[in-house]
Amino acid sequence: MDEPSKAANRVLIGTGLGLILVCGFAIIEQRMVLDELGVGHIFLLAGIVFLILSRMVNYQTSVLGQYFPNETEEAMKTRIHDELSQAERENKVGNAWAELESKVLTSEIAQEAE
Repeated sequence: MDEPSKAANRVLIGTGLGLILVCGFAIIEQRMVLDELGVGHIFLLAGIVFLILSRMVNYQTSVLGQYFPNETEEAMKTRIHDELSQAERENKVGNAWAELESKVLTSEIAQEAE
């Protein structure tokens, strides 16, 4: 499995190049003219934006670098294991509190019944 940053980079590059390719086909078929602004220019602009975003994924200081970390598979396993361990500890504490509360309520109900 690849790092999230590499996978996102490939998806963004593919999308950007695909949109630019669509514009190229539109120009060849004369559905898009470069001299006049039209809907086709939105695809061209979006393709360029996707290519720029694909470059931004590689920099950890960018916004996309935070969403798609550049970490190895081993580091990802460690991070996920730590998150699961913490969630399990929190679950155990929550269960302990619920059990304690049920015991207190049961004893209060038993005292009121007497």
